[in-house]
Amino acid sequence: MFTKHGSVVCFLIVAVALLAQTLSAFAAVTIAGTYRNWNGEIDEVTIVQPFRAALYNQIAVEPLDTAGVTLPDRNDNTYPAVQSALRMIKPAFMKGLEKKLRRKAGTNVGRDTLVIRARLTKVDPGSQAARYWAGFGAGAVKIAMTGEIIDASSQKTLVRFKQERRSAIGWFGGGYGDLFARTARQIGGDIASLVNAF
Repeated sequence: MFTKHGSVVCFLIVAVALLAQTLSAFAAVTIAGTYRNWNGEIDEVTIVQPFRAALYNQIAVEPLDTAGVTLPDRNDNTYPAVQSALRMIKPAFMKGLEKKLRRKAGTNVGRDTLVIRARLTKVDPGSQAARYWAGFGAGAVKIAMTGEIIDASSQKTLVRFKQERRSAIGWFGGGYGDLFARTARQIGGDIASLVNAF
């Protein structure tokens, strides 16, 4: 039979155990392996070699590889929007990355630099009419990319990732430019969270 003091101690032990379990559920996995829906944020992450981000002075982002993106037909009214998006995705991605990143981001590569090398695999304008008339995610703009986080000095791949984001809500159905920029910023923020976890 518990005394009042014993009941309080028992309650505190259970509460601390539950809190520790809850916090560990939110802790990002940083050990080698392949994970889907990593930390509830990124579609797929393969950790090849764990690293300590604190040992790197900066993060450098290479130009995004756009060679694999399928463009709409030149006569399609979304062709100019996708062409424009290909030029503005990296600056928007950088804004999202820099907003969340704990380390300095830039373009200069030195010895103590982590390099983000990414390839766009999808730049889909969706349908502006569907966004306006149907709403609720219809006709969403989509951006997908695959990439790697690389140690600049050794050129070893530390982490691989795949991520897709979509945006459908915007003023009067959402202009292509605003939605592409928002989606790219979100992906930049996702990759910042990935780096920050290490």
